[in-house]
Amino acid sequence: MELQEKKILKKNKAYKFLNLKKNIIKNLVKKNFKKKKIKIYKVNFLKQNEVLNFLKVVKKLNKIDILINNVGINKIDYIENLKNEHIDNLINVNLITAIKISSLVSKKMISKKKGKILNISSIFGVVSKEKRSVYSATKSGLNGFTKSISLDLAKYNIQVNSISPGFVATDLTKNILGVKGMKKIKKDIPLKRFATKEEISNLAIFLSSNYSNYITGQNIIIDGGYTSQ
Repeated sequence: MELQEKKILKKNKAYKFLNLKKNIIKNLVKKNFKKKKIKIYKVNFLKQNEVLNFLKVVKKLNKIDILINNVGINKIDYIENLKNEHIDNLINVNLITAIKISSLVSKKMISKKKGKILNISSIFGVVSKEKRSVYSATKSGLNGFTKSISLDLAKYNIQVNSISPGFVATDLTKNILGVKGMKKIKKDIPLKRFATKEEISNLAIFLSSNYSNYITGQNIIIDGGYTSQ
């Protein structure tokens, strides 16, 4: 990770969360769940050895009802400036990891004849913007993967969908775009505001619930109308 990216993350709550000790994270998560038997596995998806160890842990689990592939990174730059390391990291984290975990988890869902797989994509998998070439490629790939495996798994009563958020009001968004950048983008959004984190998570909850049992193979865009123009 480059120095500039580290500076941005240090200002963001996500950076602080990642650097918390496992027992502190566990206590924070417990407050939001009724059942207290929660296991937390901290994984750096940029490190293949950690990914492989995590897959071994997943393989040992007896039952998985819901899988949400939410890991993602970005490198905002022109294609001619991207190094091979940047390209490999983006593809591995944003796309390959989701494919590997979904392949493993689907076996467990098939045995139970039930399951939900949700891939968190982006509007930049549907439309694009300069300096987003590889990121857009990974998110487009994730959307295609969603459609394909939804057909593979439909006969086992497993629903697979994607969510493509637009611009969301977070500290990281503010640090990357700046106040002026946010104001400019808001003008291009028909609803004239960014999404809240809760609006994205509510859609994820719906697609992970029994209320969405007849929805599969879909990429649901939640962007305040940005891509409808």
